[in-house]
Amino acid sequence: MTGAMAMGALALSGCSTTERTRLAASPTAITPTRSSIPPLTAEQLKALAFTESDVPQAHSVPVQHPAPQQVPGNPPLSDASCQRLYDVINAKHASASVFQIFNWKENVMGGDSRIASYEGTKAQEAFRQLQKALKTCKTFTGSGYTGKFTATITVEKAPDLGDEALSFHLTMPLTDGYGLRDEHHVFIRTGTITASFQELTVGRKAQFPLDLIQKQIDRLRSAQRGS
Repeated sequence: MTGAMAMGALALSGCSTTERTRLAASPTAITPTRSSIPPLTAEQLKALAFTESDVPQAHSVPVQHPAPQQVPGNPPLSDASCQRLYDVINAKHASASVFQIFNWKENVMGGDSRIASYEGTKAQEAFRQLQKALKTCKTFTGSGYTGKFTATITVEKAPDLGDEALSFHLTMPLTDGYGLRDEHHVFIRTGTITASFQELTVGRKAQFPLDLIQKQIDRLRSAQRGS
């Protein structure tokens, strides 16, 4: 999809005859739209990730590139909309992405984040796809290293961050009475970048630290504004 051409066409269609003449006569008067700016590279995204000094509540915060694909069990999942959900949070169609692990001092299960850049309006498209998937993905079954499982998706109110945000929990009972496995997911779009966060716990409700989410989104927004 040629986002720059589409945005240009929209901009001209909304101009008066005089404005069109002025813009045609003075090309330098046209300010490039956000969708015309090349997506950030993996190296640029990596520079926006956290360092250990940023996260004192973690032992370490290694960054991985290329980013691994994370899906519970062996894909494809039993529900097609749930598979699409994981395609989005794994940034399957992004231009570039990096993955960061949070080895918490107080939670051995850990957490992670994934920041991804997109061309044109593809970040908005990814958000719409996840939003649509969450309307129909309620449960799915699969099999992994612990055997067969049934997972449940529960949508919750997302934090008021970025341009738009979604939040949900994925829960599944563990075998042998080890309790309930809970994954807390937050997915946020800011401009042409998406950021997904995951926290994992067993036996209690998971919650990725909101202050770190806000700090990461502020960095991504500032980077796109050039400040």
